[in-house]
Amino acid sequence: MKKSVTNISAVGIIFRAANPAEIFIEMKDDGHPIKLVRRQLCPIGGNWIGKGAVNDTNTLSTFRRELGEELSFEHPVRDSIELNLMGMSSTEHFEPVPQTSVEITDVDRERLNRLKDAIIKSAMPFGDYLNTVTKLALDSADSENKRDGFTTLSSYFVVSLSEDSWEILLGLQKKFNNLSNESLTMVTSLDEIIRTKTKTAFSHDGALKDFFLNHGLSVAKDLPTVSGCYSEKVGLPLSSYEAYLEQYEVAKKPA
Repeated sequence: MKKSVTNISAVGIIFRAANPAEIFIEMKDDGHPIKLVRRQLCPIGGNWIGKGAVNDTNTLSTFRRELGEELSFEHPVRDSIELNLMGMSSTEHFEPVPQTSVEITDVDRERLNRLKDAIIKSAMPFGDYLNTVTKLALDSADSENKRDGFTTLSSYFVVSLSEDSWEILLGLQKKFNNLSNESLTMVTSLDEIIRTKTKTAFSHDGALKDFFLNHGLSVAKDLPTVSGCYSEKVGLPLSSYEAYLEQYEVAKKPA
């Protein structure tokens, strides 16, 4: 019998090769309609859903497409179509990420493109996880929540950045303070996450914890968790979406 999931996503754990405790990640901002995930960390990537995902062949291609779209100096109003497909009400308001007031040069654009190329070329499979966010968790952060809980099959890729690429990343992040048109990017570390007690959105903490532990960082056992959210590893990313559909009933997928 097939397992049922709400949708499939593909994200990357992007880290400094010389020190895997340092990562490049997003934080969901206060414009996100799901109150539970505001100010929580989220690996960069996105969902296999909507017209833009029709030509995705597997979760790696989804990650590459989403990464290419998301890392940008332009911050347009965020697309409500994907939000509606994910079950968000059309009455929910999703504030745009603020535009940068810093001058963007041709050198900046070239460096961002180099960074995106380095991330895309370095992505390696890490694991597939079933990530569940319960209605109880959603209700705990929003007394007016009308959304049901959901389970996402999240496909994770690890991205090891060389010192050259990491320096480009640090320079761009320092200059612009945000490189995403969907959330707020940041460079942080395992120690900082634990010290600040920053939680991780959409049950991504399960894979993040496993990543750090795989690199011998035992303090990862103290990563903050969100009550009512849980994660289960189910294997490695599959070779195609056809293979996923043979194993899973996916409620939300490309049109």
